[in-house]
Amino acid sequence: MITLYQRGKVLPLLKGHKLIISELKNKFGAFQFYLILIVMIAVTVYLGFFWGNANYTQQQMTISTHEKSIYNLKLENEKLIKNLNILGVELEVAKLTQQQHFIEIGKSIDVEKDLRTQLAFYQQVMAPELNEQGFLIEGFNLEPALSDNSFRFELVLMQQNKTKNTLKGNLKVTLIGSENGKAKQYTLDSMLSDQEQKSLTFSFKYFQVIAGEISLPEGFQPEQVSVHADMFQFKRKKGELTTVFDWVINPY
Repeated sequence: MITLYQRGKVLPLLKGHKLIISELKNKFGAFQFYLILIVMIAVTVYLGFFWGNANYTQQQMTISTHEKSIYNLKLENEKLIKNLNILGVELEVAKLTQQQHFIEIGKSIDVEKDLRTQLAFYQQVMAPELNEQGFLIEGFNLEPALSDNSFRFELVLMQQNKTKNTLKGNLKVTLIGSENGKAKQYTLDSMLSDQEQKSLTFSFKYFQVIAGEISLPEGFQPEQVSVHADMFQFKRKKGELTTVFDWVINPY
């Protein structure tokens, strides 16, 4: 039933087309009909080709525009990366310059401290009227020695009297600290590396520097240095003085 129905629909349609074609042939003639048909086909092909070419040209223009945009973005990106690298280098140079300035400032501060110390020292020696009169334990300086747990020390003494006579005396230097978690004290002369220098004495008119090297006992952690001096002048005891210093190790 379906096939008959479809045939019933299709056959009249084909017959109608044939009749139209026959009428056109009879009206224009076979030559003119086929000529018109060829012209229509040619126009159709030309219009299709023209439309396709126009569409292709438009696509090529769009692709070219996108490629130019990508190229420009790539150039701009490279420029930004270059500027970023330059800024990074400038930042590193600025950091290095700042660090160098800090180092120079630190050195200047250290030099100023040394100059002030030297100035105070020579003022006390050459111009004692600027300070209190009498005997002075100026300083106890430390720096590490080559051996482990060994240190070199310098003990600076001076007198500040306007009329300076030779001043003699004995020193007792005590290292105060801890050992194995308990308070502990050692005398400096018991740690001297030089076996011949068992007692600390002084004899000077203006100032004197007593130097030596000590080795600390294993496990001992010094915190302070107590320097006690008994002074004699003309074989008579003139007085005594005790000064306490913090245990501070100066670098090389």
